[in-house]
Amino acid sequence: MGPSMSGDPRTTVLGILRMAEEPVTAAQVAQQLGVHVTTARFHLRNLVDDGKAASVVLRSESAGRPRTGYVAVNELAVDNLLSILLGHLGGSPEEREQTGVLAGRQWAAKVLAGTAPADPAMFPDPATVTADALRALGFKVSNVLSAFGTHEITMCSCPLRQVGTSHPEIARGIARGAVEYAIESSSPALAGQYGVHVIPAPDGDCEITLRLARSAAFN
Repeated sequence: MGPSMSGDPRTTVLGILRMAEEPVTAAQVAQQLGVHVTTARFHLRNLVDDGKAASVVLRSESAGRPRTGYVAVNELAVDNLLSILLGHLGGSPEEREQTGVLAGRQWAAKVLAGTAPADPAMFPDPATVTADALRALGFKVSNVLSAFGTHEITMCSCPLRQVGTSHPEIARGIARGAVEYAIESSSPALAGQYGVHVIPAPDGDCEITLRLARSAAFN
């Protein structure tokens, strides 16, 4: 009996790619699963977008448009390479975290480039500014709490999962740098007013908490 789509479709399709000894076409996946080729191509492209598969151009057996084949990406090999590269960002965890801060600031500057700054006469809510920026960067914000001038934003750090698995200090730095940039660029009134502290979940879950406090609180 061949594979079925009863479970997660992308997991099923990825399993077909991993079992294959050569690139597989959307038509071949569709035939194995008993689905329309458009459905198979949809899941294959999602796998490519997720970095779990890669597309290759296959030699055409006849004149006309070349065919596209798909292969599974060796995630373990890629993860190992990423870990090695990240390790060269600094000689200590502190240096790597600071490099992450710089990268986070540049990342936020690029993504948030089209965001209109607040009215200079206004004093924006730093928690709102931070939550909006995090969502724009692809994070899922699950909770925002403000009390006595301190703000805590809880979010899922999944966009930084690959970085955080081997070098959590870099992931913390990226998050901190991105938020620092978002706050400073939102309004001159907020520039330099808040320090950002990253608190990982104690149970090792993907959630992290960003605590914003007046800079004096960190002195």
